[in-house]
Amino acid sequence: MKLKFIKLNIIYKLIGYLVIVSVLPLLIFAVSSYDVVQETILDLTSEYSSQLVSNQRDYLQLQLQQVDNLASRIATIDEIGDVAVKTDASNDIKRDAYDDLSTQAEIRQNLNLYSSLKGVTSIDFYTAKGHRFYVGETLSEPAVDMHVRDVMYRTALASDGSLQWLSLGSKLYTTPNAEKLLTAYKIVWRYSGDTQLSEPVGMLLINCSTNYLFEHFSKVDLGHGSYMIVTDAEGRVIYAPDKKSVGELMPASLNDWLLKGDVKSGLHADNRDYLVSLAAIKNEGWHLFGIIPQKTLLAPMQRMTEIVGLLIVLSSMIILVASHLFRRNMVAPIQEISKGFRRIQEQKNDLIEHLPVPNSRDEISELVVWFNAFVDAHKIRLQYEEELLESQYKFSGIFQQAPIPLGLVRIENGQFVDVNDVWLAQFEFVREEIVGRTSFELNVWVDLSERLLMLEQIKQTQMVSVEVRQRAKSGRIMICILSGRPIKIHNERLFIFSAVDITRQRETEKEIQEINQQLESRVQSRTLKLQETNEELYDALESLKLTKGELVRSEKLAALGSLVAGIAHELNTPIGNSVTVASTLQDDTRDLRRAVKDGNLRRSAMETYFDIIEKGTELLLRNLGNAHDLIASFKQVAADQASNQRRSFDLKETIEGIMVTLVPMYKKTAFVLVSELAPDIKMNSYPGPLGQVLTNLVTNALTHAFEGRKHGTMRLTTRLIDETRAELLFSDDGVGIPVENLPRVFDPFFTTKLGQGGSGLGLNIVYNIVTSVLGGTVQLKSEVGVGTCFIITIPLSPVALETHS
Repeated sequence: MKLKFIKLNIIYKLIGYLVIVSVLPLLIFAVSSYDVVQETILDLTSEYSSQLVSNQRDYLQLQLQQVDNLASRIATIDEIGDVAVKTDASNDIKRDAYDDLSTQAEIRQNLNLYSSLKGVTSIDFYTAKGHRFYVGETLSEPAVDMHVRDVMYRTALASDGSLQWLSLGSKLYTTPNAEKLLTAYKIVWRYSGDTQLSEPVGMLLINCSTNYLFEHFSKVDLGHGSYMIVTDAEGRVIYAPDKKSVGELMPASLNDWLLKGDVKSGLHADNRDYLVSLAAIKNEGWHLFGIIPQKTLLAPMQRMTEIVGLLIVLSSMIILVASHLFRRNMVAPIQEISKGFRRIQEQKNDLIEHLPVPNSRDEISELVVWFNAFVDAHKIRLQYEEELLESQYKFSGIFQQAPIPLGLVRIENGQFVDVNDVWLAQFEFVREEIVGRTSFELNVWVDLSERLLMLEQIKQTQMVSVEVRQRAKSGRIMICILSGRPIKIHNERLFIFSAVDITRQRETEKEIQEINQQLESRVQSRTLKLQETNEELYDALESLKLTKGELVRSEKLAALGSLVAGIAHELNTPIGNSVTVASTLQDDTRDLRRAVKDGNLRRSAMETYFDIIEKGTELLLRNLGNAHDLIASFKQVAADQASNQRRSFDLKETIEGIMVTLVPMYKKTAFVLVSELAPDIKMNSYPGPLGQVLTNLVTNALTHAFEGRKHGTMRLTTRLIDETRAELLFSDDGVGIPVENLPRVFDPFFTTKLGQGGSGLGLNIVYNIVTSVLGGTVQLKSEVGVGTCFIITIPLSPVALETHS
């Protein structure tokens, strides 16, 4: 039934095959070609459009640069600045005609130097007080909106001195139906000998025609139905194919496409898809758009689709005709041949007959001829099948071509029937020496007991696989895996076996065993060395911990010593002033006593003495009061840092006392410490460790943050986060910390000033005190070139600690 099903459907399979090999590839080619051609056309057009738009951008940018150069050149002419100052100084007095003509001549002369600059219609120069010098194509000066001019003047003053461009939406010139102009403006500065500074003396305006740009860009050919649009920084149209749209905002769809930022996407507007190329003048914020309708680009693809459809229809018709011819001339003869082979398979040899040979001289007729020849050969094969079967066993090529040594012996007497070439090569014999002889005669066995063991195993299992030692003709001893089993050929019992040489394998295994023993010995030796090394590392770690503790104590003592030195320096001023006042009072008292003794005492002298006494005591009280306050702050801070006792305190007052002791650290530098401390934050904590934290932060900032800086600011702020926590924020505007160093900042002994006084423990102490003693957290934020910020969050009343350091 299966063969019948195949015969009945062979035509449909042929049709399917022809469809697969002809129509389907054509469809695949058409679809892939369509996509490839479409993508290629769009890519080439996009590349061409982008290059063309970029060229126009470069041309426009060159024109803008020449306008900038012209403005810079005119602005640096000293005579123009002098005339502006002179004109403004004359107030309402009639202007000097010579100054007007010379200024206009200077401007026109510089304009003539830029012969490649096209489209400049006029140049206006306004002094600081509004006096105007006009150079244009006509003698009449166009009217100007003064408010717009003032806004332009203020904008130019606020800029960095670069050339500014007025948007087309701002109407500077009020003349009706006037041409729309692009106006560039720039402040003219003049050095003043009186103030030794550069002062603004006027504003230069350069007006460029949009008509010239329209004529230029109208000549750019992007293809049929394609066009360009140029917009300024505010999105006003500078050029468009419709001249009436100049000065208006760009189309909303184009603006949305620009804001989207995906320059590779297409533009959909007016129910059409467009390919858009963009080029920008970044300094001015101008944009050039090349817009090409995709329908125009893909018009040739429609013709290609029609041709492919026609080819598919034609191919289908050809397939139908070919299928009919194939059935008549090929399928029918093949069906008859198939029936013949089925009869051979069913061994219906009496029904097998020759087939009539077709008249056609093709492969089918040859196939019928060959089938008839096969029928004849089949009949002959049946006659000689038994002889061929015996010959097949005896002369099998498999036995001789096997890659392992094989042998065949008679079980009855042990004589060799045959061996293959691999066995001969392994045992160094030739075939004539082997056939008809036994293994005893060839002296192959080294130990005959192994042969007896093999025979016993054959009797029990009818198979053998043992490891034995055998001898080659040269006397070389081999270790072999002997495998075999009995077989029966033509009623004769034979034994087929293989003898695989594994001598090298056994030698390798022995070498590996010896190497393993050596490795075990080495592992034991290295294990002992590793234990000794671990002990040495443990001792070194303990020593390192002791050293770290000593360095931490040294850091605290150094901070306390710095505190004492700073307080001593601060006390020197009020105490020195007090000594000076006291010595002065002593000298005046001696003079008064001498006058009383000599009888020359006068009332005026007494009044003078009393005034001195009053002012002197006032100075003494003030200076001694300052010294008293400093000593009180020092006593409190020193006591806190020395004792590390927990007590209740006001955060603002405690930090202010600590800051007083830190002033000497930066007093004689260009760096300052600014504080913004929130009031009424009551804490029950450890003020001593808190002072150590602030001291280390200031020391770290002065050491690292302002390297290479001439000035800088450290800032300390506090705030109450909630009822249980407060936040301290210490920041600087220094050089910042590199990103690769941020994870290691709080590590002990990490410093970028190794060998320059840095121990690498400052911030590690800060981290340990905040997280362990104060029970809080510390976060670090830093950016190179901007600065560093430490954010410390601590509880108002931390959990009591048994010990802290």
